[in-house]
Amino acid sequence: MNTDIRTLCITFIQNRDTVKKVFSSESSYIIPVSANIFTANGIPADAEKLEQCKKLIKKNEGLFSYLRGNVISILAAKLSNADDPEEKLNSISRINKMLRVYFGKNDYTALLSLIFADMIPEEETENAAIRGKAIFKLMKKDHPWLTSSEDCVMAGLMSRSDRADNELLEDAENCFNILKKKFSDKNALQTVSQILALSKENSETKSQRLIQLFDLLKASGRSYGKNYHLSTLAAVSLLSNNIQELAATICEADDILSEAKGYKGIFGTDKKIRLMHAAMITADLYQPADNTNIAASTSALVLIAAQEAAMCAAIVAASIAASTTCSN
Repeated sequence: MNTDIRTLCITFIQNRDTVKKVFSSESSYIIPVSANIFTANGIPADAEKLEQCKKLIKKNEGLFSYLRGNVISILAAKLSNADDPEEKLNSISRINKMLRVYFGKNDYTALLSLIFADMIPEEETENAAIRGKAIFKLMKKDHPWLTSSEDCVMAGLMSRSDRADNELLEDAENCFNILKKKFSDKNALQTVSQILALSKENSETKSQRLIQLFDLLKASGRSYGKNYHLSTLAAVSLLSNNIQELAATICEADDILSEAKGYKGIFGTDKKIRLMHAAMITADLYQPADNTNIAASTSALVLIAAQEAAMCAAIVAASIAASTTCSN
């Protein structure tokens, strides 16, 4: 662990406010996960640099016409953390062009491009995409009605595992069957099970640990979301065997956030979203002091999965909110 949870929460809130100044029209679901990119990296958000990166993206909008609003501030945050934002942008563009061949043009392919740009050498992208596509096809075979473009992100992450494809998917299926007795949202469970499969632990052990963490939060008076929120908690449950400590840390983070502007009061962020953000910040505790050179280890993959899960959840939440607004 690299700091204490209170410091992380305060830093996160400051970063959120900075990102919001630059992306005032961005979805309230997306801004926190963009802010967390800075928090996880231990770098304060810089409004001036973010603004420059926003202009850089706009200047190159021809290259990034495939990006919708849901990923723009996340991209800007990633660029703002880079030593050379323009070169980083060009690299992401090349990676995305490659990934689109295998996964199509959508927000989730764009998100996977951002993840791969930080995670692997650019020259390894095609091999990772080929394996990721093969894993995606296995997902589709197991769950044809549940598998969608969203799953390309987890397929990409699973491609970096040293476990065989069939072993990964068999483990995920075992976790799915265990967890469906507790949770009813099968679409959410698919992602949760894929995240748990990144760990080499016994399927029963890690599935029960997630259930225990969920139940401990409930016992503390918190109601953790059972839908798209759940994938973030799944990733966090893999970070430590001390589930009581994890639950206590999430609760402490939730208490701190509950007193912050934007979270408190009847007009504040939904409590389930707030609790998911508390879990997201808890994952930041486990970031290494120097995470500039990420190895394809299980622990590194789990940490990346925690960030990815929060980003995907934010995109889903923003899409649901937009659909609700349109229908009204």
